[in-house]
Amino acid sequence: MSLRKETISGVLWMVLGTGGQTLFQFVMFIVLARTLGPEAFGVVGIATAFIDISNLIGRAGLTEVLVQRQDMTEAELDTAFWSSFGIGLLLTLAMFFGAQSLADLFGVPELKIVMQLLSPMSLLFAAGTVYEAKLRRSFGFRALAARNVTATIFSGIVAMGMALTGFGVFSLVGQRLAYYVWYMAAILVATRWLPSIRFRWRTAVDQLKSGIAVSLSSLLGSGNQRILDLIVGYFVGAEGLGYLRIAWRGIDLLLELSIRPVMTVSLTSLARLQSDRAALIQAYLKLVHLTAVFIYPLFVGAAIVAPELLTLMFGTKWQASIVPMQILTQIAFFVPLIYYKTNALMAIGKMWDVLLINFVEFALSAVIGVISAQYGVEGAAIGNVIRMAIATPIILLALKAWVGIPIGRTFGVVLYPVIATMVMLGVLMLLRPMLLSLHPIQILAIMSVAGFCTYAPVIIVLDRAVWQTVRNATMERLRRPKPAG
Repeated sequence: MSLRKETISGVLWMVLGTGGQTLFQFVMFIVLARTLGPEAFGVVGIATAFIDISNLIGRAGLTEVLVQRQDMTEAELDTAFWSSFGIGLLLTLAMFFGAQSLADLFGVPELKIVMQLLSPMSLLFAAGTVYEAKLRRSFGFRALAARNVTATIFSGIVAMGMALTGFGVFSLVGQRLAYYVWYMAAILVATRWLPSIRFRWRTAVDQLKSGIAVSLSSLLGSGNQRILDLIVGYFVGAEGLGYLRIAWRGIDLLLELSIRPVMTVSLTSLARLQSDRAALIQAYLKLVHLTAVFIYPLFVGAAIVAPELLTLMFGTKWQASIVPMQILTQIAFFVPLIYYKTNALMAIGKMWDVLLINFVEFALSAVIGVISAQYGVEGAAIGNVIRMAIATPIILLALKAWVGIPIGRTFGVVLYPVIATMVMLGVLMLLRPMLLSLHPIQILAIMSVAGFCTYAPVIIVLDRAVWQTVRNATMERLRRPKPAG
């Protein structure tokens, strides 16, 4: 199978998996948010921020190192497994015995038991490092999608059952633990691989040297949001963090529906083009364009209907999350431009350059986060947007210097999606005042149809690439032979 077909197939499987997973998460989160209060989400938010940071360290960058390398022996896989397992075990112990100190620091007594119960996640997550790498190397995204869906369903049933029977904050703890237990079981079945008792120190040192840049980059990059959660939790408190977490949850759902599946597949696809820089740049720009086409109208539309959307889903007790979500949707205009930066740089082996960029982002997050959190939940949300606005030009300059991706072309591929989205925004803003007397479900339905019917024809007329994609898909469907009978 060609790289293009493998990539498309991988994206489709991840979209299907993510779509099913997101749909179930949507229902599950509604039940949990309506059953639990902001403080419960805030306490677990602080605990999972520490656990997620621990998970990023526990991976040690080994998944990306194994995916990026051309050839891999069984001895190297065994060594990588035991390295990540050992790191994960140490982190689990550190989380367990450090829980009391962290509870005292944040002034949240419940944090101790929550962190101790969640601490095994560090070991489980680290133990899955090599298994994920094996599936991603072989384009096993169907198995990854199945794992995500089944783990989400299992953990969601556990969480909802616990929430409805009065377990409170521990329902969210049970959800996390159940997900990772199922995760390991499913991935073991998918790969049918078990490590042997084989560990080579020289190989481990070589892998960790390569992975440390990726690990630190992930910590400084993906850990940005977790750091911001901790800052908000410290300055605003668990309840304020709970409101912000619900707002971010809306953003995460939109990302899961739009571009996270593409992100998962893109590293493998871009790595295959590392010897052809021109093809890599072209593939990168196509990813940026595809992302902008989908994410811009989705996020802008969500901002307009956020009052109805959040109230309908989670109830009136979460109305304090509406404005933060509307503010956070504005990050969408920066996301396509820089979302794939890490994969583009890792594809050509520039691990330490990724680290440098993520260090700059981390520093911005810390400084802006501390300042913005002084102004409450809405101030913290504004800080996220300001951080993205400052970081984007820095990242684009770095991609131009290190990969050769032209800044002008990067902006050029998102121009038509921006214009089409602005047209859609204008239409929806004119329409919204006419619908205020209607039920929220009616408002959502009318605004969704109006947004699609405005955006779709405008983007097809303006953007030749979108028109060509639609035309090719239509022609292929017409040429497909009809089934007999």
